[in-house]
Amino acid sequence: MTTFGRRRFLGLSGAALAAALGVAGCTRTSQKEAATAAGGDVIRWWDHFQPLQPLNERIFAEYGRAHPGVRVEHEVYNPNEMGQALQLAFKSNQIADVHSIAGMGTSEAALVADGWFSPLAGQDAIRANLPADSLLEGLHVFDGKLHTFPLFSSRQYATLNWFNRELVEKAGGDPDKGPATWDAFRSLAARITKAGGGRAYGWIQGLQFHERLQTHVTELAMSAGAPLAMAGASGMGLVDPKTGEYAYASDPFVHALEFLLSLVRDKVVFPASTSLDARTARARWATGVAGMFFDGSWNVGVVNGQFKQFIDKVGVGSIPSPEGEPVLYGAPAPGQLFVSSQSEHVEVASDLLARLTSPEYHKGLATFMDQVPLDLDAVATADVHPTYKRAVELFGQTVRLAPSPVARNSAVAQVLSEMKQPRPTLGEITQGILSGEVTDIRKALREHTGKLTAERERATRVVSGKGVKVSLDDWKFANWQPGEDYTAKMYQAS
Repeated sequence: MTTFGRRRFLGLSGAALAAALGVAGCTRTSQKEAATAAGGDVIRWWDHFQPLQPLNERIFAEYGRAHPGVRVEHEVYNPNEMGQALQLAFKSNQIADVHSIAGMGTSEAALVADGWFSPLAGQDAIRANLPADSLLEGLHVFDGKLHTFPLFSSRQYATLNWFNRELVEKAGGDPDKGPATWDAFRSLAARITKAGGGRAYGWIQGLQFHERLQTHVTELAMSAGAPLAMAGASGMGLVDPKTGEYAYASDPFVHALEFLLSLVRDKVVFPASTSLDARTARARWATGVAGMFFDGSWNVGVVNGQFKQFIDKVGVGSIPSPEGEPVLYGAPAPGQLFVSSQSEHVEVASDLLARLTSPEYHKGLATFMDQVPLDLDAVATADVHPTYKRAVELFGQTVRLAPSPVARNSAVAQVLSEMKQPRPTLGEITQGILSGEVTDIRKALREHTGKLTAERERATRVVSGKGVKVSLDDWKFANWQPGEDYTAKMYQAS
């Protein structure tokens, strides 16, 4: 990897990966720019929660009726394109009043430090509707001021194995559970591909979307035994809680990447995967061109809303793992939506956001089958597809709460804010491995780990040099036990 500069790596990854799968990439059309608000109290709202669009727009309409003159212009972005749109809009002072931060690839703390957000107005009312331990300094609260809050549960992940029940059953697989192990997944993918005769393949994925690909690799590594503490939304915060060191060069990450590479070498990957992001991969999967697809709980919500004819063919299973008994770790739930510092409607925007903390909204979240709502009780009483309830059951069986350095010492957020993301990222490295550009997996991961370690040491020196009490020891949790929840009380004893 040292022979490739960042620009050359990024320029070659897509084309080389496409060649590895036997197809050429295609050009994506960018998301249209949000319309400029004109007149009245117009609140511009950008997010990437496609399945939740009807729910959110119902909330907006109800708010408009209760507050005549207030109107919301809602834009739903492809998460693969949203980060760039946000950066361009922020620089030109045209960003939405309320927005999510999908695709930004950096921590909330870094964005707060760079002046992106306004503290929420009416904070007491918002806090009253949320569990006290769900709001953390350095993640939702900055300098004592609430900037955001979680909508979704920590007990979830984005690498559930969604599958076409017909194709799985035709290939001799279990149409109710799917494959539990990596070997079973690989074998079933080969059988689906063989039975498909060029019309269907074993696995499809949005390999163009390197940030989501990074998530899949991290979760597969956890399923192989990688213990991870979480600090921040980016890959800069993933460490072994016992040692406080980055774990990317460990065997579980190597084995996870070798597993994905085996699927490419077996030629069981839908060929156009290199030119697909998460949404386009899902849309192709729903046409029956592939058996299996990694995605989060929201997948069935999108299928139900956009590909209704396919819903009866959908099955879901746990993330596959080497032994079929995965344990994953969930970070403290981050905030999803923020009020822009450029907004002229902070009070109204905050009041709108407050509507998303009600029990009725959480039940609505469950009904639309997106991410798992913060209030898990809402799922039990909601009218949802059986695969959604099954996904939530799987999360409860496999996900444990990880310790967060930020929750123990909020000054860690300042270190994360100071850190610059080393390139290539883990997702970009994965693209290089799958394309054949990167041939020494362990070497690439060691180099990535070394860059992260050096950058964290530099950032810690900078922050501590300003008189802030923070050190690398803040990433270590001696009282953490693998496979168990790290509770709020454990921070006090650590």
